[in-house]
This record gives sequence, structure tokens and C-alpha cells, in this order.
Amino acid sequence: MHLLLDISLTVAKPWLLAPSGIDRVEFAHARHWRKLPPRDVTFVMRNAWGWLAALPDGLARDILQQAEARIAPGLAHREAATRARPALAMARQAVGEGVARLNRILAARRDCVFLTVSCATLHVHAPLASLRRRGARVAALVHDLIPISHPHCFPAGEAERHARRMEGVARFAHGALCVSAATRDALAAWGAARGLKLPPLEVAHLGLDLPAPPRPPRPEADAPFVILGSLEPRKNHALLLELWRRWAEAPDAPPLEVIGRRPSEPHPAIALLERGGFAGRVRDRGRLPDAEVAQLLAGAQALLFPSLIEGYGIPLAEALAMGVPAIASDIPAFREVGQGVPEFLDPLDGPGWARAITDYAAPGSPRRAAQLERLRGWRAPRWEEHFRVAERLLERVVAAPGA
Repeated sequence: MHLLLDISLTVAKPWLLAPSGIDRVEFAHARHWRKLPPRDVTFVMRNAWGWLAALPDGLARDILQQAEARIAPGLAHREAATRARPALAMARQAVGEGVARLNRILAARRDCVFLTVSCATLHVHAPLASLRRRGARVAALVHDLIPISHPHCFPAGEAERHARRMEGVARFAHGALCVSAATRDALAAWGAARGLKLPPLEVAHLGLDLPAPPRPPRPEADAPFVILGSLEPRKNHALLLELWRRWAEAPDAPPLEVIGRRPSEPHPAIALLERGGFAGRVRDRGRLPDAEVAQLLAGAQALLFPSLIEGYGIPLAEALAMGVPAIASDIPAFREVGQGVPEFLDPLDGPGWARAITDYAAPGSPRRAAQLERLRGWRAPRWEEHFRVAERLLERVVAAPGA
């Protein structure tokens, strides 16, 4: 097998100090597959017109090394961007020759498998059709169908674009990984409703990258709760912020740390944060390096995760892996990741969340202690298991008919 691995996100986002979940997954795949010798892997990226271009192996590996350094603890945003700029400029120059370079590989090898982990450009079907015409196999990793099921949470046009991505999986992929059984089931139901024949689907849970803090602190009496994730409408920050606004004058209200990127589109949660009125009990931390996230999370009373919908839930797995309790939405992906450990609540049940948070904040909380006891039996997902499933699927894809 000769793997053609799409690293378009990793190349295109040199400024990232705190990558998003999908960015991290693509980089985890790049980190894993770069162990292969150049004869077995070619790193590719999309050019401005959506076509695939093969990067020179040395340049691609240099870019991946720099990407690893970009998320090093303490590296400033500006320094990260400065370090990455030369490699990004070289990659853009290489793309011009990269289309021809990829064509030569496809002509010389009959065992090529293209793998895209982000799915970001699968709505552009022509390059996928071209790969199949030349005998290459296609595989994809599907994170979720949320833009389709919850279009009101995304910018205009994203639902249609994501539907095209999933159509790309149905029409061109020889196999697909899904990050959870919840995502697999959603994709299967969506395809069946449209009469689409989907390729073989395998569930491959995501591993964890958040570093363990050097000395995990024990939660103190006034330890904060933490919500971790970008401030998108579907993450449901507004539910928690309304609670803390109501508790502003309560002397025993617990602190809340809000960690995550702000999107450019305004929505109620951002308006609530900007308006304030929390009497200093809510801190908007923005994006933080991994080491700082780990330190804050490890010292929390609990992770709060009130999302309306998720395809997986990396912060939930990270918290549980650190031994931190979680109060999370009762949705299929969280049930799957949580393995019965977290406190599950309806994401629209404001009074229920208020009671749970108050109970967990109480000294010697029996409710919190019960979850810590359940947590003893929780098993953390590992990248090694993810890649075992991925390798099994790719072997199946290689054996599939090319056209």
C-alpha cells in the first residue's frame, strides 16, 4: 500500500497555538503515518482550486516537525506563526509542481490509497473522481453530521456543503472511519434516507493528546468548574452563563472557567460573556496552550459539557482520563465516550444543571464522590487502538475494486 495522506489543515494553519479537535486528529494521523518510509507514504495537500498536490517528502516532514513545535507549552502565538511562515511559503511554491508529482506517483503505483481525515474539502468531487479513474482507492474519516442535523448552529450554506461531503464519502470512498458509533449510525441513517450506498464503515474512537499536569492539584473548596470548547452555539454555553448570571450575588457561587476559541459569528453566549454581570465568578480564558488547559482541568470540581450535539467529545474523554468528574449532556456520543461514568442531564434542563452544579460544589459532595467511584472502571481511549482499526480498514480498502 502507498498512502496518500491529506495534511491540508496542518499546512494551512501555521498560526494555531491551540488547534481545534479536527486539526488535532489530522495531526495525530500525520504523526502516526510519517513513521512509514517515503516509498510507502506521500503527504498531499489541496491547492487553491481544490486539486491534490504531492509535497516533497523532506518538506512535508519538516512542516510536520514544525507543527509539533507549534503546540509546545509556552510558545507564543506570534513566535509560532513566525517559525511556521518559511515552511508554509515553501509548501505554496511546491504545490505548483505537486500536481504533476502526484500524477507521476499514480502512474507508477497501482496500490495508492488516499486518506482524508478532516473531510473539509470532500464537497469538491472532481479530485476524488480523478483518483478513482486512475485506480487509486479513497478512504475518509467522518467526525459528525452536525451541520446537517443542526443547520441553525452554522453559517449559511454549511449544511449543503456538509451534505456534499457525505455524498463524496458515499460516491467515491471505498471505506470510511467514524469517530463513534453515534456518528456511524447517523451517517448510515442519513445515507439510507437518501438511497445512497455507503462504503464499509468502521468505528475508531479518538485517542488523547492533552498532557498530564506535572503535579495534578487536588480540588480545593473554591475550585472552579470548567467548560472547554469553542464558543459555538451548539456547545450551549448560554445555559451555564445564564445560571452564573443568576448566581452573581450569591456569596457561595462557585467559579467558572470558560476555555475556548471565539468564532467570528456573534451569538447569545458571546453576548452574555461580553455583557458580564457575573461578579467576578466567571473567567473567559480564551484559547490556551495544552499545558495550561491540563492544569486548569485537573484542578476542577468537574468538567461541564452541556452540548446539544457532538460527534465524539474529546474534552469529556480528557477530563475522565485525568480523574476529573464530568456533568454532560445526555446525548449518544457522550454516553458512548463516558461509559456510564458522568452525570448525564438533558442539555435544556436548566434547573437540573443548577442542582447538579450546586451538589458537586458542596464540600464532601456525595454525588461527586459517587462519580469518582464509577470512574475507577472507566477505560481511556488510546491512539494505538484507533490506528489498529484504521490499518484494518485501509487493508480492506486496498483489496477493494479501484473504479
